[in-house]
Amino acid sequence: MKSTEPFSKDKYNSNKKLVVYGASVYGELAKAALEVLDIVPSYYCDKSKKRDVYFSVPVISPEELRQLGNVSIIIASADFFYEIRDMLCSMGFTDLYDMSLLLKEDLNVSKLSNRAREMYENKEYYINIAVSQSGEKIVFNRIQYVVTEKCSLRCKDCSHLMPYYQFPKDADIVNDKAAFELLLNHVDYIAELRILGGEPFINKEMYKLIEAYCDNPKIQSISIYTNGTIIPNEETLAALKRKNVKVHISDYKINQEKIQILTRIFDENKIIYFVRSYDDWQDAGDTSYRGYSLEQIENHFSTCFERNGYTFLHGKLYRCPRSAHGMNLKAMPDTPDNYIDLQNWNGSPDDLKEKIKELQNLKWLESCKYCSGPDNHERGIPAAVQIKSPIEYIKIY
Repeated sequence: MKSTEPFSKDKYNSNKKLVVYGASVYGELAKAALEVLDIVPSYYCDKSKKRDVYFSVPVISPEELRQLGNVSIIIASADFFYEIRDMLCSMGFTDLYDMSLLLKEDLNVSKLSNRAREMYENKEYYINIAVSQSGEKIVFNRIQYVVTEKCSLRCKDCSHLMPYYQFPKDADIVNDKAAFELLLNHVDYIAELRILGGEPFINKEMYKLIEAYCDNPKIQSISIYTNGTIIPNEETLAALKRKNVKVHISDYKINQEKIQILTRIFDENKIIYFVRSYDDWQDAGDTSYRGYSLEQIENHFSTCFERNGYTFLHGKLYRCPRSAHGMNLKAMPDTPDNYIDLQNWNGSPDDLKEKIKELQNLKWLESCKYCSGPDNHERGIPAAVQIKSPIEYIKIY
């Protein structure tokens, strides 16, 4: 597949329409950077066309983009960068650009949304993905390593299904090490290793994961995602000081007092962190069977914000976290084609590489039949609504 070129002012051709592919947070950053260069895009393009206009610029679908003919396209997405690039190549577009230089422009952060400001501060995530392009390499934008099923909150609408666990347990990091090492040995690059739960700081041994991989050349960065309610132990605080490690704190308003304590400790220890406020969430719904048609399933998957949320849970690599926890809870069918059992792998290295590529090329998952297909452009439910007891559900196998 063709690699993109970094977009810069000298690449701009005023005689060609300029399209920004991605009408979300990176689209906002692209618009801000282009304004610095006195350039206004002709269109935004997005597969999930939930809006007609974004920052006063018309939004078109990929089908409408095809009709425009010869255009210049900037890919404004990190999690779906390769997917979008490959799709545009298959559609015959050749004038493709990335934002690696645009993100180095000096943007007025006061005009950015909170989410865009966070992505701008964490710009190396996108840049590292863009500069590591290769059609033959096995690359992951992110892998989410679940270190515990336990959580200090019980959020009714958690898309990762945490409140469904009646007897949650920590992951055995030492026992799972061989399985994760097997995966790491067969991939070329991971832009971000995300450590999460549940609430990751509940697992007192999570620091071992940071220490094991913070200097690994295949892993560009390590991020810990926390709700800010748990103070890490001393070993974990020490590990968080390591290079390429960042902490992302989710502010749900109900936990602000504890977040203030946590951020003060992080400041004292010179730990890099970001705080993101959430007022609402995308709705994935409960675990009931939906009865979708194949067309509906494929459409939901193509716009789902977690479709590239590769998740390592108890020695298995899944395509998305909801699928991982749904199967782990026995709330969704155990579908071996939808994950890789690294703990019990007995095939050859070539077999494993082929299996990874097959997982990356899936167009939908069996678990999609038990999900509302949360779309990154839809935020319709209040974030972090708390319940008192675990959610009862039907175990289907």
